[in-house]
Amino acid sequence: MKRKNIIYLILVLLIWGCGEDYIGQYAMDNIPPGSVSGVSVENIPGGSIISYRMPTDEDFSYVKAIYTVNGKEKEQKSSSFNTSITLGGFGRSTAQEVELIAYDKSDNPSAPVKVDIHPLDASVFNIIESAVVTDDFGGIRVEWQNPDGADVVLTVLTTTNEYGEEEWTETDRFYSGSTQGRANVRGFNDAERLFGIYFRDRWSNFSDTLYVNANPLFEEQLDKSKFRRWNPPGIPYNAYEGADWRIEGLWNGRIDPSTGGYASYTHDNTFDMGQVAKLSRMNINNRPEATLLYNFAHPKKFQIWGSNHPNVNADFGTWTLLAEFESFKPSGLPLGQLNDDDRNYGWRDGEEWSFPLDVPPVRYIRWYVLETWGGSTYTQVMEMTLWGSIQ
Repeated sequence: MKRKNIIYLILVLLIWGCGEDYIGQYAMDNIPPGSVSGVSVENIPGGSIISYRMPTDEDFSYVKAIYTVNGKEKEQKSSSFNTSITLGGFGRSTAQEVELIAYDKSDNPSAPVKVDIHPLDASVFNIIESAVVTDDFGGIRVEWQNPDGADVVLTVLTTTNEYGEEEWTETDRFYSGSTQGRANVRGFNDAERLFGIYFRDRWSNFSDTLYVNANPLFEEQLDKSKFRRWNPPGIPYNAYEGADWRIEGLWNGRIDPSTGGYASYTHDNTFDMGQVAKLSRMNINNRPEATLLYNFAHPKKFQIWGSNHPNVNADFGTWTLLAEFESFKPSGLPLGQLNDDDRNYGWRDGEEWSFPLDVPPVRYIRWYVLETWGGSTYTQVMEMTLWGSIQ
């Protein structure tokens, strides 16, 4: 028993001796720190950046801002490592007063410093004013400017007559932080239709709704049974000859790698669609293996060239450039790292691109890869699907 008591006493002394360095200690005093000083404000879309000089107290810990968003009081803290605090979530531009309170390590508050801010309108209001809606194949194309790079959600509505009367329903939703956004809404016939679009940010600020009457352009999926292997002079057959990975695997309707796909030794390949069509969009399902998706021979940048006649050769001057596309990796993770978004978009659903509306009708395709994700000279995918208006 005496030995146990001695051990307990030693532990108490050790804890007591380390008290000065103990994180999360109890309050040491009730003396408030000094207030922040030298306050300045920079108003930004949907928010304000407040800069200040910190108090000189040795035990200064953080600054707390108290403000109001949509009628609700909010608080935000900034640590002793910062000399500014950014407030966000504001909608329409409105002036208001903010309180800045400094706290020390004993959580004593300083006298509040009051500062006036006047955030600019949230980005969603400017974005909707820049939005342009045009008729597109199977629906509409929406393009907008987002110079602040704000994370927004575009919601597209349309009317339905499912229950005998016109009702608005959500038909699609797009997430974007791009400074120049674009979205394609598909799946409609070529009858006139009313659409509505609006933007929302992560603080649930909503733009006004833009209503547009549109006439979707007709498109249909091209019949892959008509696609054929074909090579003009100067462009030899570059794909594998093995049954599992020859060029016919590009349009066999299968995306499971165990059933084969398409693999080429080079980046320059051609084929005959067997029909003349004004192309509207294309989809590529890539190889799903962890070491191949957004890696190795997965096309990153490529061009689609076309011709309405077979009198072409390796000289690009004998072809018409239809479009240049770039692959997109949803996660943005480094090479060799993937998440479910990458697997769903890059393989299962497939990457999709739209052709310019003014491309000419063609029958013969030249697919020229400029760059792969892994820097390979090979080109490998599972499936290619094309849509358009057959002439």
